Amino acid sequence: MFLTFLQNMKINLYFSSKKKRISFKNLSKKDKRRVKNSPNLLNNSNFISSRWLKFDHKKRKFCISHKNGFSVLATFDKKIAIDMEIYKKRDFIKVVDFCFDKNEKKYFYNSSNQKLAFYKIFTTKEAIIKLKNLGFENFEDISYFDKNITKFHILLNGFFITIVF
Repeated sequence: MFLTFLQNMKINLYFSSKKKRISFKNLSKKDKRRVKNSPNLLNNSNFISSRWLKFDHKKRKFCISHKNGFSVLATFDKKIAIDMEIYKKRDFIKVVDFCFDKNEKKYFYNSSNQKLAFYKIFTTKEAIIKLKNLGFENFEDISYFDKNITKFHILLNGFFITIVF
């Protein structure tokens, strides 16, 4: 499935749930090293579907996210990042208290829709980490309210998707 989002900005989203095995020879050098260290990746539905997307778009700037064997890839003419989560009820409080800064906590706790507020903040922070090539140890240092980041949220087929650039 293909969706053009903000067409005048030429952000494209590509979705896949391909389960067909991908040939080792079609993997990037980085992915080949990963498979050599963890051979079970070739049986992992997230890895397989996301590698098909990556293989089909290897000449572009892109970012990938995956959950439950379903992958989404975003392409753009400059650096972009994407995160996708299954939009469901969960124990938000533990994550909020551990990962959110004081302004994010205030926004979450004062929201009339805490589920939506949680996913907006959480997926934005994960996408910014990808955008800035940081590690998850930097999660608390990333702010949802960063004015230098443009962000968009999409709720599609039970997935909450955030795009940042």
